[in-house]
Amino acid sequence: MDTFEYLTVSYVLITGIGMSRLFISLGTIVEERAVLEDKDKPKVHWMLTTWILLLIAIISLSWHAFYKWNLAYGSPAVQISPMTTLALTLLAGCFYINMELLSPEASEDGIIDMERHFSLIRPHMAMWVTASMLSMILVFLTFSYDVTGSYTQVYRTSTAAQLGLATNIVWILIVTPLYFPAHAVRDLAVVLTGFGMVVGMTLATPTYSILEDDTDLDGVNNTFDLCDDSDTWFWEEVDMFGCTFSQLDSNGDGNLDDDGDDVYDRFDDCPNTEQGDTVNNEGCSIESEG
Repeated sequence: MDTFEYLTVSYVLITGIGMSRLFISLGTIVEERAVLEDKDKPKVHWMLTTWILLLIAIISLSWHAFYKWNLAYGSPAVQISPMTTLALTLLAGCFYINMELLSPEASEDGIIDMERHFSLIRPHMAMWVTASMLSMILVFLTFSYDVTGSYTQVYRTSTAAQLGLATNIVWILIVTPLYFPAHAVRDLAVVLTGFGMVVGMTLATPTYSILEDDTDLDGVNNTFDLCDDSDTWFWEEVDMFGCTFSQLDSNGDGNLDDDGDDVYDRFDDCPNTEQGDTVNNEGCSIESEG
């Protein structure tokens, strides 16, 4: 297990404990609503319940993102920095505090009042969601430095990272109304916007993950794809190396290896090698090298 895998496992463990905390609280509420008399049943508060679901969705998507990022650290040239370690730890801590805040506790008389609980934690939720989003931005910056040597390179070149930055900023704006007292219309707008964001993130994440890993969408990962423009011949099937017949048949004569040196014409730097010559990976006669 490399360093980044170790850190992501730690991140998943911390946030997973927080999720367990949330599910235990929800389970307690469901159980009490099932077994208690009507007058004693805890009343479900839609804002608190909604924010619990939103936070679970956000953290689930972050797990997916960090799994993808781990691939970048597979290169020996990429080393995780202390700043990335700190940023990931801060992010996990902020998310855990949010989940702790959202977990309703029973009062001294054993009654769970979800509405009162949420009214008390509103400004604190806003503050810690903002801290979570700022920590996520910091993670993007340090990740960029680890992989490219520049704190802003990933934001400048990756559409997914740019969408992530915009998403983080929008979440900071979404929680701003929580600093103020409850207001039915304003709170409903916040929740609907939040759900819209989660749906958008859920739909966009797989798409941009695919685009980053398989640019021409031919089903072959970029790492193994020798023909990165298969989308030009999208009606043809690709082989295990991501190439269609038309891509390999560079002159359109129906023969993929005109000089018979076992190097496809597309990759053959010496297309007129003499029969029987031993060639290198570029299709050039080894005897003629140098």
